[in-house]
Amino acid sequence: MKSRISVVLLFTFHFSLLTSFLSAQSQPTDFKGLQITAISVERAKNVALVDCPPGQNTVRGNAREGEEFAVIKLAFKVTAAFKETVVKKPVLTDTTGKTYNTSVSIIDPGSKPEYECTFPFRVPAGTKVASVAIDTATINVASLDK
Repeated sequence: MKSRISVVLLFTFHFSLLTSFLSAQSQPTDFKGLQITAISVERAKNVALVDCPPGQNTVRGNAREGEEFAVIKLAFKVTAAFKETVVKKPVLTDTTGKTYNTSVSIIDPGSKPEYECTFPFRVPAGTKVASVAIDTATINVASLDK
């Protein structure tokens, strides 16, 4: 009887971990044949300002007193429906509706079949993020903001 209870408890624990991991990942959003998935939201005082897909740009950004960077990591997958186009810079919206811009550009979005990029947004310290918009596509990131 004890071994059955142990097995059930172990299964429940592992299932709970898997569910937590999967719920932290967002569902892909399609934008003109680019599948965009939010991976993470992190906070930083100093960031690399690398273009997307990552290239040779090595500029760094530093947060001022009372500020931080909300760094949004997105995964991109180029689908067969993608046609080469200019993709606007992402815009972050916080939970109060205020928007923030990034200096990171999306350059040549179809150059690689899959890639990940980080987009730093300078925000007041403690700002809770809600979503990232890339042109007409909106990606919910609130659940990733811990």
